[in-house]
Amino acid sequence: MSPIRLIVMHSMEWAEKGTTAEDCARMFATMARPASAHVCVDNDSVVRCVADRDTAWAAPGANADGLQMELAGFARQKREDWLDSYSRDLLKQAAAVAAGWAKLYKIPIRKLSQAELRAGRRGFTSHMDVSAVYKRSDHGDPGTGFPWDVFLAMVKDVLSGEDDGDDEIVAPKWTRPLSTPPTTKGTDVRIWQRQMRKRGWNITVDGWYGPADEEICKKFQREKGLPATGVVDAKTWAAAWTEPIT
Repeated sequence: MSPIRLIVMHSMEWAEKGTTAEDCARMFATMARPASAHVCVDNDSVVRCVADRDTAWAAPGANADGLQMELAGFARQKREDWLDSYSRDLLKQAAAVAAGWAKLYKIPIRKLSQAELRAGRRGFTSHMDVSAVYKRSDHGDPGTGFPWDVFLAMVKDVLSGEDDGDDEIVAPKWTRPLSTPPTTKGTDVRIWQRQMRKRGWNITVDGWYGPADEEICKKFQREKGLPATGVVDAKTWAAAWTEPIT
């Protein structure tokens, strides 16, 4: 894969349900023709399909240098459809992922014009614009009604709210390993990230445990004499609160 410069947004053209991300990811994994995305998103889950470092077959012309995100819904949706209760929850999930990508790969939080996309600028784009610029597909998703202003504002909010000021003195209860792949997400990931940030690590607090988090975890584990697995197990979790800051 080439150096990443784009985050490419798609709509799955599937009905809005709580299992749509899982269903789409399952389709990618089992279909005969090459098609995939890096993540699939619905209103309550994010499913990792392809590692960031690998190319997803989603938007010809922007596959090699783009991270591909599939959203539950349809390109025909109007702005108000993308802003109903289901889709607002979906956009929040997608914004958390996009914020992590933007931070990690230094992608500006802005929607590229077709001219900027053609000129090789960095930013966010749609499959519709990729089709128009490179003319290697005819897809028009996520459609003209997609609320770019709302979505990009959500991405900025995630990044601006990285450190919410909570001060946990006692380690919260460890509930599950945090690892990638498969990438995990949720409140416990955010708690871990926030604590590591307090310890001085340059980590994005977005609730998404990705490759950058894994590398920081390995460095922390080596520093504390723990096996450098990159998995936040019970001992690693506890060390984040109990071990001295060096």
